Amino acid sequence: MTKPNTGALNPQESAASEFKSYATGFFVSLALTVGAFAALLSGLPTTWKVALVCIAALLQIVAHLRNFLHLSVSGRQSREDLLLVLFSVSLLALMAGGTWYIMSDLSGRMHQASDSHAATHDVPTR
Repeated sequence: MTKPNTGALNPQESAASEFKSYATGFFVSLALTVGAFAALLSGLPTTWKVALVCIAALLQIVAHLRNFLHLSVSGRQSREDLLLVLFSVSLLALMAGGTWYIMSDLSGRMHQASDSHAATHDVPTR
């Protein structure tokens, strides 16, 4: 926090603000994690369980970005924060998509090899 009209930082206010942000993020993340485990252990249908866990995961991502990384969508650094998030998401999408493509291609090749290998060994010989 800056003092009005001086631009000087007040370390006590800054430390208290940081601690409050981290404590809030910790308790929100803890509550979302406990909620996800409670959803999994409940007697709800599987589709509801998956939906609740996905919602809890998205909310936890938002809590981490806001409280731990101090990213916001309003203010003077909002454009840089948005670019940071978009770049990170694009990198994660490339890594996840590339991994999925490689693993599915490898799986297809392995199944083709095992099918052709089994076909040659099933032929009876006289």
